Amino acid sequence: MTLLYLVAAWVAGIFLISTGNDTSSELWIGLFAGSVLLAYLVRHSRPWRIGFLCLALFALGAGRYAWATRPYPAHHIAHYADSGYVTLTGILDQDADVRENHVNLRIRVETIEQDSKSHPEPQPTEGLILVQAPRYGDYQYGDRVLVSGSLLTPPEFDDFSYRDYLARRGIHAMIPNARVTLIEHDQGKPWYALMYDLKARAQTTINRLLPSPQAPLLSGILLGTESAISADVRDDFNRTGTTHVIAISGANMIVVIGVLIRLLTPAFGKNKAGWLALLGVSIYTLFVGADPAVVRAALMGGLVLVAGQTGRRAHGLTSLAFAIFLMTAWNPLTLWDVGFQLSVAATAGLILFSQRFENFFKRTLERLFAQETTRQITGWLSEPIIVSLAAQITTTPLMLVYFGRFSIISLLVNILIVPAQAYIMTLGWLAVFLGMIWTPLGQPLAWVVWIPLSYTLEIVRSLGGVEWASTTFTLDPSYAWGIYGGLLAIALWTITHPEDRAVLLGQLRQRITAVAVIITGVILIILVSVIAMQQPDGKLHVWFPDIGHGHAVILQTPNGAQILIDGGPNPTQLRRAVGDILPFGDRDLDLLIVTQPRSDTTSAIPELLEHYDVQLALTNGHTDGNEHAQNLANALAKHNIDVQTVTAGYTIATGDGVLLEILHPQIAPEDDDDTTEVGMVIRVSYGDTSFLLTPDLSADAEQTMLDAGWYIGSTVLELPSRGSEKANPAFFIDAAQPQIAVVSVGTGNRTGLPAPEVSERLQNTITEPLYRTDQHGTVEMVTDGHTLWVYTEN
Repeated sequence: MTLLYLVAAWVAGIFLISTGNDTSSELWIGLFAGSVLLAYLVRHSRPWRIGFLCLALFALGAGRYAWATRPYPAHHIAHYADSGYVTLTGILDQDADVRENHVNLRIRVETIEQDSKSHPEPQPTEGLILVQAPRYGDYQYGDRVLVSGSLLTPPEFDDFSYRDYLARRGIHAMIPNARVTLIEHDQGKPWYALMYDLKARAQTTINRLLPSPQAPLLSGILLGTESAISADVRDDFNRTGTTHVIAISGANMIVVIGVLIRLLTPAFGKNKAGWLALLGVSIYTLFVGADPAVVRAALMGGLVLVAGQTGRRAHGLTSLAFAIFLMTAWNPLTLWDVGFQLSVAATAGLILFSQRFENFFKRTLERLFAQETTRQITGWLSEPIIVSLAAQITTTPLMLVYFGRFSIISLLVNILIVPAQAYIMTLGWLAVFLGMIWTPLGQPLAWVVWIPLSYTLEIVRSLGGVEWASTTFTLDPSYAWGIYGGLLAIALWTITHPEDRAVLLGQLRQRITAVAVIITGVILIILVSVIAMQQPDGKLHVWFPDIGHGHAVILQTPNGAQILIDGGPNPTQLRRAVGDILPFGDRDLDLLIVTQPRSDTTSAIPELLEHYDVQLALTNGHTDGNEHAQNLANALAKHNIDVQTVTAGYTIATGDGVLLEILHPQIAPEDDDDTTEVGMVIRVSYGDTSFLLTPDLSADAEQTMLDAGWYIGSTVLELPSRGSEKANPAFFIDAAQPQIAVVSVGTGNRTGLPAPEVSERLQNTITEPLYRTDQHGTVEMVTDGHTLWVYTEN
């Protein structure tokens, strides 16, 4: 209990000084020294001794915060923020953080050169900055780079301070839209470089073994890499209260510790295996990024291991308090990290309430079942219900304060998916390890782990899509403090001797497994069933995926040939769409067609080519001299994909009755031609059904195509330019005479597309409502050549 008092005093000191009181560290050092002396003088009186020691820790915490927030040195990079355009040199301090449209680089700066006459030469400087650079650059830890751009103070928003968020990580300036040039490689610490290289190899292996969205989910669970998880999937996890699944947490650490102990004990013995497991947990923590919540979980697990090695009991609350002390001693600003707060609250809930809930369940079930049956049921329910409920009691107030959202179905979803997570981690790591040695070695296990991953995704996405899955409710921080005060009072009332009642953090019961033969049979049945259901059905499938405000179409012919037309602007959304549509385990695209070199058609394709093999690519040969065309050309060359330039008159017959005709452009474009004048128009026909697929297109281009004598009449018309009024004139719609129209637009687009005038023009021809990806989600059209069926996601 003494350690709890001391750490509470330490935290109180940090909080007090943060409110704007005296920040001179000398004052607090003096108070600390005096308090320690007084504690020594009254050492024979336990209450007075503890009181003065608490005062000493209070002063020490305040002094630590004062030291952490002391003024920057005169040459620190923070002093140059908002000074205009700068050029600086520095070294990548972490691995690149790839996002959907850019990459975040943490740079430890060395020199800075300002764009002014007063500072014509580079000046030495120090500190960390955040650089937001083009997504497709080749950035590695330890690279020395030259960075140019406007050095800014990170912004503050109404409900979130990005400035404070970065400051807690030691970053006080940023350069958005930076220009980055490599100077030299390998300037970092070799063991860090090795760790990041292994992580990159593991990420690459996961992407080879699994399709999207299963691969990004496994990356989040194993590696803590969440950037590849699409926004809609992440939102479903938020709505169902299951974000802990895609973050490194105490449960992950428990699995890691358990696996390491089981693997190392036969070779090294129980004693040495424990210390080696402690080393393994430390390496894993650095491997996945060492965020505050991860470090807290690692410290707790490490304390448990040390206690076991030294023959001492590990006490839950004191271990948690010691972990908090160590982390805030390293960086007192960690206290304001939301992830850290949620992690501490969840752990406290487990320690204080899980055993009591488990006892309550046991007493209730013993009235209905035999003792052995009760023990088994309680074991099954321990993690998905008891642990989840205990954690939710202490985390819900924080969730309401910070995010204003309460998940109504969180407990139900946790019951359904939590039991599968231990298997995902264990089998996932084994598949990755074997796959890093040789891909075919890891592939069978990857097929197995695909099942619980897909199960998790299906549950979360299905229940997350329920309208009442979550509700908005904002809690005032003062009320949250009141709730936590009440919970603390309840906990202290029930705890008489915490050392005897402490719960081992994260100790989860082993799941009761069925006979291995039955498991293997079920797995085989599921895999065979999935593969059988995804075989070609003799029909033409055309998908208009919901990939935001961009253009992409996916085709599957009756015999299973797969064609991708454009890719949209968002790599994550495109990977999710292709992963959802293509059959399980299929990583091949027979044909890629690029209609025009624009950001909303090609930006997502280079990333997709890292995960899928493309046999042939068709373009209209237009480069336009822009970066999007160059990025695509580099990606196609990197993967040795055959590229052909085609114009009007080029046809593709797939051999199963599907015909693709290129109707525009009429001649090969010049580099300075406007992209909307020379965009590629494709007519796809199968039997009596046809589709006219159009990119961003001008009315002049449409008239040119008609003047050339091409027949554009089609069953389905994809509206050019996302339904803009000028790109869909009456003469074009009259010539196409569609029965059905579809348009790809992003949710909440500010352009107001499709234009109301276009909807009016379509009323005289179409027999169905206009299908819109922003309202209907992904639109799938299926035809046997005579009948057309339309299915929508929403």
